[in-house]
Amino acid sequence: MGKLKFIKKKYRVVLLIFLILSGCFSTQKPPVTIAPSCNKRIYEISKQPLTMGIYIDPVLRNHEQKEKLWHQIIGIQYFVFPVGMPLAKKIEETCQSLFNNVVFLNNPEDKALLEGKSLDGILEFRLKNSDIHLRIEEAVLHAIGEHYLSLYVMLYDTKQNKLWEDEVFAEGKGLDVVTSQVEWEWWITSGPKFGPAVDMAIENITYNLAQKLTVVKEILGQK
Repeated sequence: MGKLKFIKKKYRVVLLIFLILSGCFSTQKPPVTIAPSCNKRIYEISKQPLTMGIYIDPVLRNHEQKEKLWHQIIGIQYFVFPVGMPLAKKIEETCQSLFNNVVFLNNPEDKALLEGKSLDGILEFRLKNSDIHLRIEEAVLHAIGEHYLSLYVMLYDTKQNKLWEDEVFAEGKGLDVVTSQVEWEWWITSGPKFGPAVDMAIENITYNLAQKLTVVKEILGQK
């Protein structure tokens, strides 16, 4: 038994030396792949007969965050999550599903554009918080990612008067599993798949957002 432990330890050392020499050992990982799907329940929500201006704050659209993960063998690894672009795209797709027509605005105060498009109202989206947690449970060969995501959504009339504001929250959780210790050695060095946690959070928050936006027609009709 003692000899077996010695061989396993020696194998780990040899593996790490090989990864370092081959360039695979790096504390900075390539950007995490984020590819959320659209929650199909959004398409079950009735479309509102409105033409809406859609403004997504550049801070949201360009949001990227770096999270670190510590492991006793390889030390600290950094994972970069480009959250903003896929989140903005799903917000756009959600609005296209909910309203008859949408106009994407680079500047919500462009009065010439707003008057030319005959909008019924303007929706603005801003990032409130994006909190990602990463951890490894080596005893069961699991890696777990958790993403807590929240947005601000504001509704304006075409004269820039704010009519309504709310917050939208969602969370996502991803589990990456390997089935053997040998596979684990390679997997822990190349980096577990944490993207699915972010995918789930984006999918959930766009559905929650869609439910919130069902009040837009009613609010605009009351002004």
